[in-house]
Amino acid sequence: MNVIDIILRQKPLIKVLVLVLILGAILGIYWQFFYKPVLADIRAIEPELTQLKQELSAKRDIVKEKPRYEAELDETRAKLHVALKQLPNKSEIPTLLENISALGKASGLTFTLFKPKSEVPKNFYAEIPVDLQIEGTYKDLVLFFDKISKMPRIVNITNITLSSPKKNLGDMRLNTSCNAITYKFIENSNPDTSKTGTAKKGEKK
Repeated sequence: MNVIDIILRQKPLIKVLVLVLILGAILGIYWQFFYKPVLADIRAIEPELTQLKQELSAKRDIVKEKPRYEAELDETRAKLHVALKQLPNKSEIPTLLENISALGKASGLTFTLFKPKSEVPKNFYAEIPVDLQIEGTYKDLVLFFDKISKMPRIVNITNITLSSPKKNLGDMRLNTSCNAITYKFIENSNPDTSKTGTAKKGEKK
């Protein structure tokens, strides 16, 4: 007589208890050898899954904002294009310097020194400093600086020093030294630079 026959001969209550024990044993084996290892694996990858969900959410937000980023990029490119137009190329520099000198004379100033210095390369442009020594009234000097600020090309006046006021024909005239800095666009350079700030070699604008 086998075990099954013995169980079948028992009272219903005993049969139920045996069945419960068998099911409990099956569930215990399933938990120990199947479900528990899978649960451990799930818990192990939960942090990575959470991180991936966060990254996915962030990327979805970026995709949603793509039109705005593209519009900002187009606006930045347009501003850069306008700025580059304010940087003269090499052939325009002599004319630009002549215009600065002409504005000074038209403002009633006398140049005792007008000395362009060596270019200072920066990136896609170069600074062109000019040492100036000017004689004239304070009013004429302010007028000259105002005209410089309204030039279509960028010219910055720095290091202004006023000295030796002298009265001449009823006017108090000043000796002024300063630096005029204009900028030249460097041809065959690329305004899109690497993190080091150097232009990519071999690329043209």
